[in-house]
Amino acid sequence: MSEKSETISETTAAEEETVNSAEKKSSSSRSKTSEGVMKAASILIVMNFIASILGFVRQILITTYFGAGVESDSFYAAFNIPDLIYNVLVGGGLSSAFIPVFSAYLADNNEDEGYRMASTILNIVAIVSGLVSLLGIIFAPYLIPFTADFSEGGQPFFDLTLRLTRIMFFQSFFMCLIGILMGILQSYKDFTAPSVGSVVYNMVMIAVGVILMKCGIGITGFSIGVVSGAVAHFAIQFFAVRKKHFKYHRIIDFENVGVSKFFHLFWPMLLGISVSQINTLVNKYFGSGVGESILTLMNNAISLQQLPINMFGFSIAMSVFPTMVEHYTQGKLKLYKKDLSMAIRNIVFITLPCTFGMIAVREPLVRALYYQGAFTTKDVKVMSTLLIFYCLGITAYCVRQALLQGFYSIQVTSIPVAINITVMILNIVLSYLLVKLMGANGLGLAYSLAGFASITMLTFMLRTKVGSLRGKEIATSVVKCLIACVIMYIVIYLIRALLEGALNFPIDRKIGMVTELMILVIMGMLTYVIAAFALKMRELKSVLAVVMRKLGK
Repeated sequence: MSEKSETISETTAAEEETVNSAEKKSSSSRSKTSEGVMKAASILIVMNFIASILGFVRQILITTYFGAGVESDSFYAAFNIPDLIYNVLVGGGLSSAFIPVFSAYLADNNEDEGYRMASTILNIVAIVSGLVSLLGIIFAPYLIPFTADFSEGGQPFFDLTLRLTRIMFFQSFFMCLIGILMGILQSYKDFTAPSVGSVVYNMVMIAVGVILMKCGIGITGFSIGVVSGAVAHFAIQFFAVRKKHFKYHRIIDFENVGVSKFFHLFWPMLLGISVSQINTLVNKYFGSGVGESILTLMNNAISLQQLPINMFGFSIAMSVFPTMVEHYTQGKLKLYKKDLSMAIRNIVFITLPCTFGMIAVREPLVRALYYQGAFTTKDVKVMSTLLIFYCLGITAYCVRQALLQGFYSIQVTSIPVAINITVMILNIVLSYLLVKLMGANGLGLAYSLAGFASITMLTFMLRTKVGSLRGKEIATSVVKCLIACVIMYIVIYLIRALLEGALNFPIDRKIGMVTELMILVIMGMLTYVIAAFALKMRELKSVLAVVMRKLGK
């Protein structure tokens, strides 16, 4: 009995050791996965931040030299169509459809077949985008009435917008190719070149625009700068792909299984993302009819709102996307849900304070960025109020990015399309109703409400596909974030009242404007971090770990 008992004891101990070892390996693997995702996200966040800052520099230069008038309105109206193509194709459509298919070839060590599939897609995109750009240039007079209401500015507004639109259509060709090249790089989990490319795009755009403007070309110089930036962006992606030893084939193989899968995913994604971008166009269309120069102010407010969406929502969602695809295709549904939950919680943790913070510092922010040259005190007031309503939807649109990647990871695209169409109709109805009640502010509110409607429907439908989404831990995190944000808002409000009241801060000078904004932002951030630490938010640890690692390097 004792020998038998001893043998059982030894066997049990061995089994326990095996189980513990497996658990440790699993835990270590999950930790490395999470670390890899956050590292990729940090690269995207930093580069997107720099690109966004450069975007604001461009806007500041345009409003400084041209004010909020016909020239700047024409530039932004002309930029709508190429910007739509960029956001639809490069900002999600092409890459999101390409990554799951090409990644499967890489996972199966079947790179040669993957190269044939990728080459076919690249060749098709080059031909189609070339034709679309050519047709866009020819039929531009019939397209631009959908981008703005020209009844206010008349024929000069229309003619200038037409000329700038035709120039910027050349950008669309390069941007479509960039979408596929970025998909190849991101399939290899290389996020550096795509991020650097967006920074260089903005740098070249600004440099060429300023140089040509100084030569007397005016606002047209910035349109040429947009095309030049796209060419530079393409060059960076092209050489980065070559370093991956990508084998290009001059073929169009419609019988390739991967090509069929790509288009099966792409068309619904294209429709879904197009609907989302149409929401923005609808907003700008209604806004252009509200009053003179409101389009420029709306564009600036939307750009400020888009800053955290592009920096955090898009970056975190795209960085976790290849990992979610990998876990789902391997049948690891729990890890897929954990990836999605982590992405949503980190997005809310970072972007909810952006919402509260930007609303709290709205006037100092607009004043510090735009109040110079032809930009007036009245413009500051109008844009500050607009910013409140657009900022309400920041977190919703960021979470939406993660939920969309959740659907794309399981290769379900029809549901997001149906939801996006519903949301588009809702946005149009709300915009039509609210613009009559609240003017341009109603458009901001309609846009934000549409964002919340979108994530509500996406969450409900994703749960029907994969089951529970770890809602309890997400809800707990959101409640803690709200508490920390309210505390932060109160602190910022009191400090601003003190600076502009008792201390009589010199906000009539640019140095005073910038200093006040920096004080408010720094104090707000410190307050939020302290509140998050007191509430024991685990998201704080993961974010700080990435920050400290970057600072250490």
